[in-house]
Amino acid sequence: MRAGGFGATTVPALEPQPGDSSRGTRAQTAEPGKEAGTPLQVISHSAPRRLVGTNIDLKLLAILNELHRTRSVSHAAENLQVSQSTISMSLAKLRRHFSDPLFVRTSTGMEPTPHAIEVLTLLSKAEGLIQSALEHHVIFDPSSSDRVFHLCSTDIAQLTLLPTLMKRLKETAPHIEVDLRSVSDSIPRLLESGEVDLAVGFIPPMGAGFYQQRLFCDRFVCAVRAGHPRIKNELTLEQFERETHLTVATSGTGHIVVESTLEAKKIRRKVGLRVPSFLGIVPILMSTDYLAVLPEQLGKFFASTGKIKLLPLPFTIAPYFILQHWHERYNHDPANVWFRSVIAELFLQ
Repeated sequence: MRAGGFGATTVPALEPQPGDSSRGTRAQTAEPGKEAGTPLQVISHSAPRRLVGTNIDLKLLAILNELHRTRSVSHAAENLQVSQSTISMSLAKLRRHFSDPLFVRTSTGMEPTPHAIEVLTLLSKAEGLIQSALEHHVIFDPSSSDRVFHLCSTDIAQLTLLPTLMKRLKETAPHIEVDLRSVSDSIPRLLESGEVDLAVGFIPPMGAGFYQQRLFCDRFVCAVRAGHPRIKNELTLEQFERETHLTVATSGTGHIVVESTLEAKKIRRKVGLRVPSFLGIVPILMSTDYLAVLPEQLGKFFASTGKIKLLPLPFTIAPYFILQHWHERYNHDPANVWFRSVIAELFLQ
């Protein structure tokens, strides 16, 4: 039943569904002053109508422009390689759209009306903007840019890669700033949204929509203090299982491969301390007899102090790759391309 011109429709009261106590309660509760079961009214509003004539074939605008240039229906038809009747019909559509003759015959040819001149002026500006948009190319100049690059990196990369990277940026892009963030499980979302430009480290693959580039290969080793009373120049599996370990519980990285390897090989490890990152573990190793399984590149950085020594593990863990990751949205972004190229130039092996 139609009512009030708004398309109101009367529908029966909702019936409670079996097993749905909430619906049953709602159906049985009546508003004050109304009887339970009063029919509900659903008011539907039709979608707003588009303005008449807003959709117009852009080819008609080309005809309008050609008529203005040639002042002749026949010449416009010849130049556009269409029939004169096509020009005439198109002009009729334009006249209806603008509610104006647009062009009238004079002793010198088809002359535009004031309305047509205003429209043609606006179209000329629009054409210039469109042409600029089509020819627009983003240019990135690192020597003058003050862009902030957001980089996600593992703590290992922070210690081993960042000093070299910042030295290069100081030489080639002195005004660029790097905002460093720790690796977490939210990396895919951050890369996709553009909150992070690149992620570098031993990071699990992120699936479709993401690019990655191998930089170099690394492997795990065991680190102990140089003066360890029981571990000399070789580490046996028996010693590995007997000694107490310092372990690193990282999030969003591939270092879980260590735990999975130990579990698969049924190798026992007695943990004395768990820390959230590799940063700051050197003083702990130097003051205890703990063993720590860590990447060789980081281990070499620690061993350069002369207080830490590195030993091969008494079991096999497959080597792995350090990669840089980015989202396909920014694959062709000139700034992102440049930043990736700098990192690849420095660390690609």
